[in-house]
Amino acid sequence: MSGDSLLASKQGSSLSRFFQTKAINHSQGLDSPKNTKFHHLYKFELEHDVKRLKDQLQKETALRSLLLKASDQSHKIELSHTSSLPRSIQELLSSIVTMEATVSLLEEEIMSLHFLLIQERNERKLDEYNLTHSLSPPNATDLVRLSKKKETLRRKDHRSKVPRSLQSCDNANELSKEMIRCMRNIFVSLGETSAGSKSSQEIVPFSPTRKNASSTWWSPSEHSRISKWVQSPRIDIKKNSDVLATESNVFDPYRVQGKLSWADIGSYRSATEVASMSVEEKRLGYASDELWRFRHLVERLARVNPTELSHNEKLAFWINIYNALIMHAYLAYGVPKTDLKLFSLMQKAAYTVGGHSYNAATIEYMTLKMNPPLHRPQIALLLSILKLKVSEEQKQAGISTHEPLVSFALSCGMHSSPAVRIYSAENVGEELEDAQKDYIQASVGVSPRGKLIVSKMLHCFAKNFVDDSKVALWISRHLPPRHAAFVEQCIHRRQRWGFLDSSSNKCGVIPFDSRFRYLFLP
Repeated sequence: MSGDSLLASKQGSSLSRFFQTKAINHSQGLDSPKNTKFHHLYKFELEHDVKRLKDQLQKETALRSLLLKASDQSHKIELSHTSSLPRSIQELLSSIVTMEATVSLLEEEIMSLHFLLIQERNERKLDEYNLTHSLSPPNATDLVRLSKKKETLRRKDHRSKVPRSLQSCDNANELSKEMIRCMRNIFVSLGETSAGSKSSQEIVPFSPTRKNASSTWWSPSEHSRISKWVQSPRIDIKKNSDVLATESNVFDPYRVQGKLSWADIGSYRSATEVASMSVEEKRLGYASDELWRFRHLVERLARVNPTELSHNEKLAFWINIYNALIMHAYLAYGVPKTDLKLFSLMQKAAYTVGGHSYNAATIEYMTLKMNPPLHRPQIALLLSILKLKVSEEQKQAGISTHEPLVSFALSCGMHSSPAVRIYSAENVGEELEDAQKDYIQASVGVSPRGKLIVSKMLHCFAKNFVDDSKVALWISRHLPPRHAAFVEQCIHRRQRWGFLDSSSNKCGVIPFDSRFRYLFLP
């Protein structure tokens, strides 16, 4: 090996040992106590900053949530929970609360003014109506346009037309029953009537937003889980002709598309249907005698003292009076097109009974103690906004306890309403049970695939007693034995064909139909 090579080898070995020593010293320097203390201090500061940022983020999130609630009218701001917020934010939220209260008061005032406007319009329309047809409201002097000579003849002949029970004394229940008979005769005279006929019926689709009627009764969850070829088979109408109607022209007062009619709808098969009204001079001539007599009956209400009646007497009396008052209001003011207008009319139409004025809204919700109608949410909302008030004596004139079956006795003259019948004090309990049974038998049906179809009114009524999943079985138990057995058979079959959850027991619900129509039972 040459000298240069040996020198280079020694130098490389020296450099290698130098760098190894440097690396060892550097490693020992990092692990020294001084550097370890610095590392822990730096870590503590980082953790402190992270915690501070988390606390700040939590406060910002809470503030954002509170501000979102403040902008949402469905949440009420509690100022006691805002003490930890900055003063400027507290002042802002306090201003929002004050503004919300002011807006709420203004909304109530607008609603009251709206009702006053509707009443003003009704009065103007009534004046125009009186000028055209000479039909006046209950307290007016003339109900129809007749000559003085004919009026005099009526007065002479009147006592022979009023029942003897009313000539001798003011029997409250007999008076109310006679008012229903009289108003029924007026509506039959002025209306296009049909008894047990399809002539005035119109088949209404269950859901206007759906084009395919065959899928009307299936919920979206059922469609997503079950294909068409595993759906329960269609009902064979001919094999079930003892229960279902085999012809499409049978009278079904609550007919809708996609609903199979019963072969026997019970008492409603003999109902007289009035689906439209006419005030032509010729028709008014037919109803003039009854209109004049009805005015006399209304005047006699002032001599009735309802506080002296028993519970059953009050119940029958007020049901009859309510139904007569609604019909009378339609004759005087016309048929309302919306629930808002109907409620305004119910507040306007009134009779004087025993020296006190009772309007239709007061009779239904105060005297008869009916609950707000869940199947008609607009009226329920109006009742929550406008608190009805009556005097102590008027409270004593009402029934003592709530009677749920009254729901099947009161009619507001709409397609989904129950039929009008006459109620007597002696048998009002049994008559109300019959009213429930008859309405259920007439209005309930089944779909072509066996799903129970019920009206919205009946569905809401049943949910006061059972859960939604048990409504179908509850309703089936109020049907005649053959109908009930058929409905339960359909429910079990739907369960066998894949509806193993609670949806197999649920009903198809028909929305409330507010088109004008009266049904009168004999």
